[in-house]
Amino acid sequence: MRISNRDGMSSYELPPTLQGLAQRQHQLVTRIQLAESGFSPDAVRRRVATSWRMVLPGVVLLGRVALDPTQKLIAAQLHAGADAVVTGAAAARWHGLRYAEADEYVDVLVSPTRRQRSAGFVRTRRTRRPVRPTRGGGILQIAPVARAVADACRVRADERYATALVLESIQRGKTDLPSIVDELHAGPTRGSASLRRAVTAAAGGAWSAPESDLILLVASSMTLPRPWANPELSTLSGLRLPTPDLWLDDVGMAIQVHSYAHHAAGPDWERTIRADSALAEAGILRISLTPSEIAHRPRATLRRIEAMHASRSPTDRPPIRMTPRVAPLR
Repeated sequence: MRISNRDGMSSYELPPTLQGLAQRQHQLVTRIQLAESGFSPDAVRRRVATSWRMVLPGVVLLGRVALDPTQKLIAAQLHAGADAVVTGAAAARWHGLRYAEADEYVDVLVSPTRRQRSAGFVRTRRTRRPVRPTRGGGILQIAPVARAVADACRVRADERYATALVLESIQRGKTDLPSIVDELHAGPTRGSASLRRAVTAAAGGAWSAPESDLILLVASSMTLPRPWANPELSTLSGLRLPTPDLWLDDVGMAIQVHSYAHHAAGPDWERTIRADSALAEAGILRISLTPSEIAHRPRATLRRIEAMHASRSPTDRPPIRMTPRVAPLR
């Protein structure tokens, strides 16, 4: 049997013992696997010099093309060993979290008795906390979402990144807040500041990083009342109203964050228009903002919010029931 590279470059016959293994491991094998299949060290060196590639110490790609994302994870697993678990941003991306930005490194967890041997694009981290991995297909072992997210936040130590990643993982139902809180408390203190602030944002009801920024901005005002994130609104007759991103209850004012990326066209835009109209028809004062305004012009944005709030008296508040929706933090 001949195993061809993705780009149609030269191929080599492999012994039967290696054929299925190479296919399951996406054309990646270890030196030990090659030796067990009859390849001498000299034969491996000749192939690496001409048609194969050593991608990590002891890990060979049966070709010379760049690794795709799946191959990168498999190479890390082969390098770190069968008991290792992929975690951090790489694992979060595998779980489908888009805010887990691409990182040149793949972080893997190993037992505390193992030697911490980072090499190439693999960072090995010892842990005393047991990890029950998700089977990633084939040999891959992937950390659960909460663990992957927490580890990614600790490595990156960027508050906005952590907030976006934590909120996305919860809002998309990949994990829940109690699981993230468990990881916060059970994991190391070092590097946890951004994760802790992200958990606070999630517990305060924020559903996105821009919403978290908005909550902090409004909370900094000397004149505005306490803001409520994503409360449930209804009329006195029980009609359910759309949920605003932020609510100032004393005058019945809704603050909406409209992202171009998420609301610019199609069904999302139509839903946004209908929601704004429903709030207006209920007599609710509304102001719409963009994430860019909040992030880059915070003072001017806050003045706009304060001015609109001051334009309405509590006696003008529409007859709306507001039920806070705040996630419990333990």
